Amino acid sequence: MATHRNGYSGLQIGLHWLVMVMVVIQIVIGENMTEMVEAIEEGEAVSAGDAFWGSVHFWLGLGILAAMAFRLAVRLRTGVPAHAPGSSPLQNLAASVLHWAFYVVLLSVPISGLVAYYGLADVGEVHGLSKPLLIVLVAIHAGAALYNQFIRKDGTLTRMLRPQA
Repeated sequence: MATHRNGYSGLQIGLHWLVMVMVVIQIVIGENMTEMVEAIEEGEAVSAGDAFWGSVHFWLGLGILAAMAFRLAVRLRTGVPAHAPGSSPLQNLAASVLHWAFYVVLLSVPISGLVAYYGLADVGEVHGLSKPLLIVLVAIHAGAALYNQFIRKDGTLTRMLRPQA
């Protein structure tokens, strides 16, 4: 049963940063997958670069799906820290909504990519909308973490850098 903790575990921190790195790479190389799929659909040769980066995109997507499923299981089993002291109920709600939005997006985007890759090409257009959505979510999340750490000075960012019980 999940309980509130004082901070994040080393496992939770490691999964957070692993997923972050994989998502950033996906944002950068995602267009190569689009180019590869379009070349295949049009009966054209796929460039070596698009084939390589398209393959990396595919496997990193599976990695994100696996890491996020594991991360969700860890969260449900071990819990997460309480919101920072002094946060308003609205700030706490916004933080919770943002975190759950990440879980939904980072689980559904790889699934939609797999569905598109294995036959339902129309889903690929929906999958393609994930890039701007992820950029917005990451910007809000990073901005909030920096605001809380350096303006409010509540130690929020430190909790994702140093494991605690």
